[in-house]
Amino acid sequence: MKTDMSLLKWHLEKYYKEKRIPIWIFGQSNNIEYTNFVTSAILNLMEHMQVKTRKYVLAHSIEGYFLDDSNPYELYYVFSYAPGKHSFTVVVGPVLTHRPSDRIWDRLSFSDNVFSEQKKVLIHTLSVLCKEDFLVEVTNILNEIFELPAPDFSDELKSITGDCHFTGDCSLDDTSILEITDFKKNIKLKELYRFYIQSGNTYQLYAMLSNEENLDVLFPKKASLQDCLFRIVELLTIGAGASVENGHDKKACYILYHNTTEKLKSTKCYEKLLRILRETSVYLARSTREVNLYTSKDYSPTTNKCIQLIIAKMPEKICLDSLAEELHISAKYLSVLFNKETGSSIPDFIQDIRISEAKLLLLSSDLTYLEISNMLNFNSQSYFNQIFKKKTGLTPKEFKTKIDNHAVL
Repeated sequence: MKTDMSLLKWHLEKYYKEKRIPIWIFGQSNNIEYTNFVTSAILNLMEHMQVKTRKYVLAHSIEGYFLDDSNPYELYYVFSYAPGKHSFTVVVGPVLTHRPSDRIWDRLSFSDNVFSEQKKVLIHTLSVLCKEDFLVEVTNILNEIFELPAPDFSDELKSITGDCHFTGDCSLDDTSILEITDFKKNIKLKELYRFYIQSGNTYQLYAMLSNEENLDVLFPKKASLQDCLFRIVELLTIGAGASVENGHDKKACYILYHNTTEKLKSTKCYEKLLRILRETSVYLARSTREVNLYTSKDYSPTTNKCIQLIIAKMPEKICLDSLAEELHISAKYLSVLFNKETGSSIPDFIQDIRISEAKLLLLSSDLTYLEISNMLNFNSQSYFNQIFKKKTGLTPKEFKTKIDNHAVL
């Protein structure tokens, strides 16, 4: 458990810059001790967080934590933290589950406390995550920042994964562990690994690869880095195959697999090997789910394959002719089909994805406008400025200035 508060605050500030997830620390008298969330809306949200803290102390402080998902549009996680003589209540959130719109704003529990101008700020200062990804972040916050054990969130995810059925026996209770051989346990874990990537279950995948009993089965010879490396490459081969089977572009998966294996070869520490395995595996599961989000059963196979190619190729330069060539159809036919089924032209679809990425880079990095333009493969900085303003109503500089002006009280 981390007891150095100054170091803890540094980690929390760094975490917000990377993830845009607010964390609030309240003292015993419900007074705010610290937050990594510093925008013009801080005072308005603080009152709301204090209400969350009071409710937690009254109803959930005995069990030590509480996941609040009562509102389908926002998520919070509250837990007790006692690094020394003093005890604190920590609130993680709010994290939104949908991109804010006028309809959704009215349904957020803190909307009454926020003015219209502050809503525009919050759009860019709060993360949008599904429940599963939020629990992955909570697990990281507890383990990596507060150095606390994370609870098992499996029961919390039953409502999400209820439509995903694994045909094998998923349980690894004490009785079954005694009854089956290490070989069979290893096979069972690999089947689970494949299933979680296929279904996009990032939290369960992360939890499985963080469980010490599972790791003992998967990596019985931890002292041998060569043996661990071999077994990790074997898992990633299974994961890449599962991701491709469920819509991820084959070429993109191969490039990721190749780059990851090269990185693994130069790694000389078991813990770092595991971290690479977890990060790459979660990325594969998340990518599988994202491809499934953009594609649709109402689209033709050609349109869905085109979307997969676009997502896989970003941020490379992508043109209609190259997509059509890979799909073995004419560019004119692909253009008409894509527009008819999605309601968007291919260039507009690509620009929307690039501008979304540009906004994230402007918010979370110190890259220059030229560097972002080059990174996202715009023809020139002036063209980047033109498209950015067309999509957002602001130039990149105006967007950055507006955000920076709201970054402090």
